[in-house]
Amino acid sequence: MSYIALYRAFRPKEFSEVVGQEHISKTLKNALVNNRVAHAYLFCGPRGTGKTSSAKILAKAVNCLNLDQGEPCNECPNCLAINTGNFLDVFEIDAASNRGIDEIRDLRDKVKFAPSQGKTKVYIIDEVHMLTSEAFNALLKTLEEPPAHVLFVLATTEPQKIPLTILSRCQRFDFRKISTKEIREHLMEIVRKEGITVSDNALNVIARKAAGGMRDAISILDQCIAFAGNSIDCEHVEKVLGTLGEEQILEMSQAIVEGDIGSVISKINESLQAGKDVKQIVRDLIEYFRQVMLLKLSQSEELITISPEMLSKAKEQVHKLSTSFLGHVILKLTEVERELRWSSQPQILLEAGLVEVILKINSDQEGMIINGRTTSEPEVKEKINQITKKQEQSMPVRAGIPVNFSEIKRKWPEILDKVKQNKITTHAFLIAAEPVNIDEQGCLILNFKEGHKFHRDKIFQHENRQLVEMAIKEVLGMEIKLTYTKEEEETNNNSTQNSSALDKALQLFGGKIVEIKD
Repeated sequence: MSYIALYRAFRPKEFSEVVGQEHISKTLKNALVNNRVAHAYLFCGPRGTGKTSSAKILAKAVNCLNLDQGEPCNECPNCLAINTGNFLDVFEIDAASNRGIDEIRDLRDKVKFAPSQGKTKVYIIDEVHMLTSEAFNALLKTLEEPPAHVLFVLATTEPQKIPLTILSRCQRFDFRKISTKEIREHLMEIVRKEGITVSDNALNVIARKAAGGMRDAISILDQCIAFAGNSIDCEHVEKVLGTLGEEQILEMSQAIVEGDIGSVISKINESLQAGKDVKQIVRDLIEYFRQVMLLKLSQSEELITISPEMLSKAKEQVHKLSTSFLGHVILKLTEVERELRWSSQPQILLEAGLVEVILKINSDQEGMIINGRTTSEPEVKEKINQITKKQEQSMPVRAGIPVNFSEIKRKWPEILDKVKQNKITTHAFLIAAEPVNIDEQGCLILNFKEGHKFHRDKIFQHENRQLVEMAIKEVLGMEIKLTYTKEEEETNNNSTQNSSALDKALQLFGGKIVEIKD
């Protein structure tokens, strides 16, 4: 017999086995006991939190021959057939693959037929938000007044994409992310049944990395078993996930706290040489400093998920760091994580971000450690003044406000929308441009796509230029003038006035020159 993945082998078979969703399980069981089962349900929430499992349990319950206090017996022929996937009246539909109107019309035609094996026909439509608008319209009437023998269960991770007309015809249940503690306890039960030895620290890491999804946690555990066998420790989990080890996180965080820039850069390089991913390093640091912040602000130990060994070190750092700094480092690392997707030099981006963090903490302290040497207060002030002066020289100022190009780049779509609201033709010319930099005078440099000189000339007409600059001011709250890249104009001594006019026509209306032969 082929191997069955752990998340399938330990899929819940009754409501009491669904972890972390007691509010939903209790409501459904009461509805079954009191014969108040609705004709359509919407299960929504993050992936791996029990939506499809609960739908299958509900399908068993409405067809079970020996229902016990709202729980299916898992022993009658109907329950056994549903558990093995051989029940003719339970249909699982993947809306991502069957999203068109033809598939829904086919479903609509078949629901009218009576069940062939059980008491109720159950249609479980997974990722229902993927259906097209036409498909939703085709489903609407059937969902509103289905035959008495039909039950619909719609499951989705994105309920905001479902039309209100569909939402209003379903009983909605919101599945929440499962807590780290609940995931850890369930994993302990699984490893006990499987006869596997897993260290407490390893279970903690798996539970944290699952980020509230039980299926993800069980899949990680399954992968670790395949890697390490029946004895798993924290090191095995770190290798499987590519995360930093606890010792590495503590060493790197301690270097950041002490302001040892050289040590931080060295440890980042060591981690990358060992095969760690830059994004994973950033995520691990964000998670760790979040735990430190929770230690400083929260009295509840339930929110703390790091190991006891890390906890003692983290408590030492708590007293050295202010709340404002912890907020700053988390926000800065989150910004670095967001920018990594666009960067061709991710290591440099991370290093620069951490240097900025260290300069922030050092600006609030009397001493600064550079390459292991503690400097005096005058040296620190001199160093910070040098850095500040250099930043001011490299960052142009307009109307007393530093011009932040990354902020302009991030809010460029919003600026385009503002221009479109004011004048749609100006927006049509502006979409051919891309902001590329800030010049020494603090002007925003636009680069126009090749062959769009006409668009550039239109934008830099007084009225259009003024409109764009006004939109920038409304979005960013600062006045910034426009300029463009000074590209060398192409000249051709043989060109005529007619060809110039033709070029402009091609730029304005598009198209190409073709030769017509008789």
